[in-house]
Amino acid sequence: ISKEKILNYALSFESHPDNITPAVMGGFTVATVKDFEVNFIKKDLPNTLKAVVVIPNRPISTNLSRKTLPFKYSKEDTVFNVSHSSLLSAAFFSENWDMLKVASNDRMHQYYRMKQMPELFAVKKVALRNGALMSTLSGSGSTFFNMVYEKDAKRE
Repeated sequence: ISKEKILNYALSFESHPDNITPAVMGGFTVATVKDFEVNFIKKDLPNTLKAVVVIPNRPISTNLSRKTLPFKYSKEDTVFNVSHSSLLSAAFFSENWDMLKVASNDRMHQYYRMKQMPELFAVKKVALRNGALMSTLSGSGSTFFNMVYEKDAKRE
């Protein structure tokens, strides 16, 4: 069975292609769903990059986390996020790792969700100070994802 068939089957259990595509395909992926089919582009990542994941000892409820988000967003915040997510994809596909710190900034969900566990602000600050190329809340939280050069992985 192909990975693509597994991916489309997984859609019946998890409706977010940004969650299932990297889990099934690996690497960096950009994905969307059209007509109940996952469409994606994948970029294999070099072994010189590593993920450092910080998992706090208490979770953040996805349902409660969603309730912290604003009902409406400003045009400025929406444009900010669209432009930054586009830059993030371009940075990965062009392997411009220095751009990740800027491109991974967010105005739509991280701040609101991180307020539930204020120590996450310190996690991000420490990660970036210690060489992380990017440091982002994973989904609704509380896990924090950090992309680093292999040489900096133990510094996190």
